Amino acid sequence: MQFNGILFFIIVICVGYLSVRSKLVPESATDVLPPLLLNVCFPAMLFLNFAKTDVDELLGVGIPTVIATLVFCLLPFFVSIPLFRKTDADRRPILRYISGIGNNSFVCIPLLSLFLTDGEMTVVFIHGAVVDFLIWGVHHQVFLGSTGGARKQIVKKVLLTPNLIAVVAGVLCSVFAVKLPEFLTYTLERVAAAVSPIALLFIGMLICRYGLFGWVKSRTAILYSLWKVLVLPCIVFGVLYFILPFQTACILAIVLGAPAPVTAVLWAKQYGKDTKLAVDCLIPSTILYFAVMGTILTILLKSGVIGA
Repeated sequence: MQFNGILFFIIVICVGYLSVRSKLVPESATDVLPPLLLNVCFPAMLFLNFAKTDVDELLGVGIPTVIATLVFCLLPFFVSIPLFRKTDADRRPILRYISGIGNNSFVCIPLLSLFLTDGEMTVVFIHGAVVDFLIWGVHHQVFLGSTGGARKQIVKKVLLTPNLIAVVAGVLCSVFAVKLPEFLTYTLERVAAAVSPIALLFIGMLICRYGLFGWVKSRTAILYSLWKVLVLPCIVFGVLYFILPFQTACILAIVLGAPAPVTAVLWAKQYGKDTKLAVDCLIPSTILYFAVMGTILTILLKSGVIGA
């Protein structure tokens, strides 16, 4: 299954690349797919996962996952404030953002869903919900500025994000043991199933649009990729190993090592920041993540740590 899944990854990314390269799909499709994934398909997946998760299980893994995510996402952000204070204004918010935030929707979930059981994926989804809150509650404000009007918009965006609404609705269904009509469950499952194909198609289209090796001469992109995919997960695991169950520590280390988020590219374009820097960091960190974490997940699966 995992081998077929890896082949599926490669094939769909290539299809996305070739569809733009051959002009079967316009480059502008890369601007349409992220909102479709983040506002429609991903919320359906979140809702279904939380709705069918046992409340005790949710509380058992939820609290440590929330705390670990907050600590290891916010700590790099706060460290980056003095670290990048002399960096150019069009690069500073990007580096602060991607230092602790990863690409959960487009990379983590498609990859980890090949190896983890539904119960183990709960950790990934809870992590993603917290990250989504931080993205709109902290980092978006960095791009917008700190005006009062901006803060009001941020609060509204956080409270009304489809992902947060899906999580809350799913948890309520779990708590009150609400059984959805069969036709609705079937529909949501099919919409949620589109997450991986859309995410992988988008990655292929993005590579075609910006080039696969444009980052090679970027020292910043190389150092960032090594930090985010290799160094940070080791730090996370080294700390959590003594606090949480081994399996949970492994999963959190893997998801917290996720590569640069797609929103960094989207926001850079939208707010006039250094889009090339965002792309240069996204592509090599994504490639490295698939290679490194795919290998680690295979070892964990074979050893019985995950997927049991």
